[in-house]
Amino acid sequence: MIAAPSARTRFAFGRLLAAVAFHLLMAGSAVAQVQGYPVSSEDRLPAPATPPVTQAGGQRGATFPPIATSRSGSDLPPIQGEPIELVPHVGPGPVWQPPVPPPEVDHPVYEDPFRFRTQKGGTYTGLPRTLLWEPPLAVQREPRFMAMPTTLSNASTKDTVDTSIGGTIGLLRAEPANWKTAIQSDFFAVVTSRFSQYNYQIAADYRFGLPVTFSRGQWQWKIGYEHTSAHLGDEAAVMMPRVAFPFVKDEVVFGVGRFMFDGRWRVYGQGAWAAYQNIPGNPSPFRFDLGTEYIHRRCTGCWGKPYAATNLRFDGDVDYSPDMTVQLGWMWRDGTRRFGEARVFGQYFNGHSPYGQFYQDRESWFGVGVAFDY
Repeated sequence: MIAAPSARTRFAFGRLLAAVAFHLLMAGSAVAQVQGYPVSSEDRLPAPATPPVTQAGGQRGATFPPIATSRSGSDLPPIQGEPIELVPHVGPGPVWQPPVPPPEVDHPVYEDPFRFRTQKGGTYTGLPRTLLWEPPLAVQREPRFMAMPTTLSNASTKDTVDTSIGGTIGLLRAEPANWKTAIQSDFFAVVTSRFSQYNYQIAADYRFGLPVTFSRGQWQWKIGYEHTSAHLGDEAAVMMPRVAFPFVKDEVVFGVGRFMFDGRWRVYGQGAWAAYQNIPGNPSPFRFDLGTEYIHRRCTGCWGKPYAATNLRFDGDVDYSPDMTVQLGWMWRDGTRRFGEARVFGQYFNGHSPYGQFYQDRESWFGVGVAFDY
C-alpha cells in the first residue's frame, strides 16, 4: 500500500508545474513578438507568423496575411513572410483616352447624294435640296400648294375659295472654285384656280418657267422665262354671262433681293417684260413687284414662328394701278429640305383680280389660308 504524499510534497510539486507553465507562456510570447505579432494580455496564444507591413515613412501599419510574391527579376517560388514595402503613387492618375474612330473610307461622304466636288474645289449639285431664290410669300401667282377661303362676293363669285397647286424644283447648282457666287437653274409649274360657292370653278391660270438664280452672301438675283395662260372655268359660262378671251404672256423676268438683320428681313423687287402677249387692247408689256418679308429662315421647331409679308404690284395691263397684298401668319420651317415650309395665315388684298380672265375687275377681300412652299 502506497502512502499519500505529504503536504510539503504536494506544495513543491505545484510550484514546479507553475514554473513550467510560466516559462512556456513567456517563450510563446517572445517568439510571437520577434516574428512581428504583438501579444495582448487578453490573448496570449501565438498567431501565425506573418511579416509586418511598413508604410512610407517607416511607420508600421496593420498586419496582413502572407502574400505570394516573386522576387524581382527571378522566377523563384513565392517567399512567405518577406516584408512588403508600399510605395506611394507619384504623378498624375490615368488619363481617359477617347475611343479610336473607325478608319476613313476611300471616298468622301457629302450631305447631298447628288453633289460632286472637283479636284480644284468646285462643287456641282444635281437636284439641290434648297433654292437660291425663294418665291415671295405674298405674291399669289407664285408656285406653291395653297387653299384660302375669302370674303370676296361680287357679280362673278360668292363663297369664294382660291387654290394653288404647284412648286419649284432645283435642277442643277454650280459653285465654281474660287467663286463666291452660286448659280442654280430651276423649273416651276403651278395652276391657280378660283372656285365659287366652294364648288364651281370659274377661273384657272396656268404658269410655268425656267429661272436661273444667283446667290452671293446676303444677295440673290434671278433671270428667267415665264409663261402664263389664263382660262375661264367651265361652270363660269353657265353661271354668268361672260365670254372667254385669249390671255397669254411669254415674259423675261428679272429679280433682286437681299436678306438683312441676320437673315430675318428680306426686301426684293421683280420686273418682267412680255416679249409676246395676246391680250385684248395690247396693253403695256411691263409689270413690277416690290415687297418685303419678316420671317425666321432657320428651323423653327415644332412650335413654329410668326411671319409677316407684303407686296405691291404694278401691272401694265391696268395702267400700273397698284395692287396691295398683306399677310400675317404662323410658319413651321425646315430650310434644309424640299417643301420644308408650312404656314397658316390671314391675308388682305386690294387691287385688280390676280386671274387673267378677270384682270380688269377690282377686288377687296380678306382670306384665311394654309400653304406649303418650295
